[in-house]
Amino acid sequence: MRIPQSRVPAYRSRHGRRIFTVGIVALGAVVMGTGLTFLVVARSPVLPLTETDRALSAVEYWQAGDYEKVAALSTAQLQARPLDELPLSLRGFSRFYLALETVDNEKKQELLVAAVQDLRRALLTPSSTFEPQIRYILGKAYYHRGGYFYDAAIAELEQARARGIRKSDLLEYLALAHSELKHREQAIGYFQELLQESREPVHQVMLADLLVEEERHQEAEQLLLGLLSEDTDTVLRQHAYLTLGSSRKDQELYEKARETYQELLQLNPTSAEARYRLGEIHLAEGHRDRARYEWREALRLNPNHIESFQRLQEY
Repeated sequence: MRIPQSRVPAYRSRHGRRIFTVGIVALGAVVMGTGLTFLVVARSPVLPLTETDRALSAVEYWQAGDYEKVAALSTAQLQARPLDELPLSLRGFSRFYLALETVDNEKKQELLVAAVQDLRRALLTPSSTFEPQIRYILGKAYYHRGGYFYDAAIAELEQARARGIRKSDLLEYLALAHSELKHREQAIGYFQELLQESREPVHQVMLADLLVEEERHQEAEQLLLGLLSEDTDTVLRQHAYLTLGSSRKDQELYEKARETYQELLQLNPTSAEARYRLGEIHLAEGHRDRARYEWREALRLNPNHIESFQRLQEY
């Protein structure tokens, strides 16, 4: 089946900057607002279908990736068979992918609610043929509903995994949901499992962020130094420098932290964040004048850098 793209909300680190992951395009290709947005490859569930005239046309459109027509045909078929698992599943899957394609957040949430309703109804059918696939998409739909549904997303995704679904984005959704709920140990475990399958640089940085939050600085530094020794995308390298510098500052290794941010400025001389954090190091060392200079530089580079503005008001 054709594989559409799925957009996963950006993961926010403790340092107030976002990382983003790209499944099929370069990391620097998508920048939204002041943050970075995750992209993962969402794999359409492979349905165990047999030749049948029941919803056959909808299946054909599903295989072609025409989710609008799948939803419309499935709706027509459900008028005659309201609890038919196949059209319920297909309509639920299609509404989920249509939700990911829309830029209208209100419409997106309406489609996600409708997808969840279809898929939950499909699970009510006796001996559900598609239960693993349903729980896989249901878990992702709950994740995209937002923070109040992360626990439901985890429950469904773990059930899908227990029933044989093996998708790398399933592990990524689980890691992200646990991260958002501050279940750091579980999130670390899922990211480590992801890295066993494929050492995606973005997963290494995300894992390093969590390790720093757990004060596992040596593990984080090993990951980040390994990443920085490779030919990695510029945006990701900048985040790696910021995380490494913060880890070193947390350990009061101020000279090493300063060197890290200076290396970042060599990579990107316009990094207001690097200037702001150099100011934070000077402040920790008791050098307020030097700190104020760096914060002013940060504001010169980015007049909207709130943290620098607040520091200058305080000091």
